[in-house]
Amino acid sequence: MTKLLGMLGTRLKAQREAGSRYYVGDALTAVDVYGATFAAMFNPLPPEHCQMEASMREAFETRDAQIEAALDPILLEHRDMMYAEYLELPLSL
Repeated sequence: MTKLLGMLGTRLKAQREAGSRYYVGDALTAVDVYGATFAAMFNPLPPEHCQMEASMREAFETRDAQIEAALDPILLEHRDMMYAEYLELPLSL
């Protein structure tokens, strides 16, 4: 899992350096949607955007040290951009 998170973070950084906010090219693709929902599994959106039981939120927010180290902030920035601009909010789990 940490290798996958690292690969995704590296890809977004390379794309950002090339002037793109997306995983592939300069436009939204399914990879961006999947990447955003995947990142939300490791750090859920704030309660005002995604209501869930406290115990469920705690489970999503609990990460081991390796995952924590691999979860580059750019993944969460991309997630936030995707939900703000393309995906429906608020969510409810």
